[in-house]
Amino acid sequence: MKNSIQAFIRRAGYEIHRYHAPLPLLRDDPAALARLTQRLQQPPVKLHFGCGPRVLRGWLNFDLSYEPYEKYLQYYGDRFYAPDVRGTADDLFVHDVSQAGLPLPDNSVDVVFHEDFIEHLSQRTQLLFLAETWRVLKPGGVHRINTPSITASMRQSSDFTRGFAGVYVQEWDLYAHLNILSPGTLEELARLVGYSSVTFNHRDGSVSPLIPPEYRPGQDRPEDGNLFADLIK
Repeated sequence: MKNSIQAFIRRAGYEIHRYHAPLPLLRDDPAALARLTQRLQQPPVKLHFGCGPRVLRGWLNFDLSYEPYEKYLQYYGDRFYAPDVRGTADDLFVHDVSQAGLPLPDNSVDVVFHEDFIEHLSQRTQLLFLAETWRVLKPGGVHRINTPSITASMRQSSDFTRGFAGVYVQEWDLYAHLNILSPGTLEELARLVGYSSVTFNHRDGSVSPLIPPEYRPGQDRPEDGNLFADLIK
């Protein structure tokens, strides 16, 4: 099962740094831009980043390509991906957030959501992403982050008394993570770019009722191995 989950993570479109060819950007796709503009007129406006095959109906889902969910439904099941929330390719917008901002007006978005996504961005891109999501969120809007905790991972799997040999480097090497956050680092970065408050809670504990059932972490990581945070503009 663990190997299957790892294969799912690698194939779900999260490994932004592994793509070498230029990827389409929304600003260069008139049809997608028109579709996006139309969707902005249908509140609430909800952004879902790093969606992989879990494209959510009623959300603006962003990833590097469209991946049909049928290959992965065995992992999601109806609990996390019920028929009434399954989106289509029309709900997906191909966009590389490491290369360009979002073609969205200031203060136009009600909620931002992603899980097991931000750790696949470099430190540079994380700051760009946090600043851009703050820009597009409405005042009081919620940015829901669900991401592995570097603190929990190291406590569980490292033996620092062994020095170099005791560090659990698979957190980077196995999962293709680039910059894994701690609670302190996440809160400091969020406040730095302008978020007014940061609240840490638990799976499905968001202050926003718009957040869907949270799928991650899976069987490869205990629930307390992830950070669940609400960033409020």
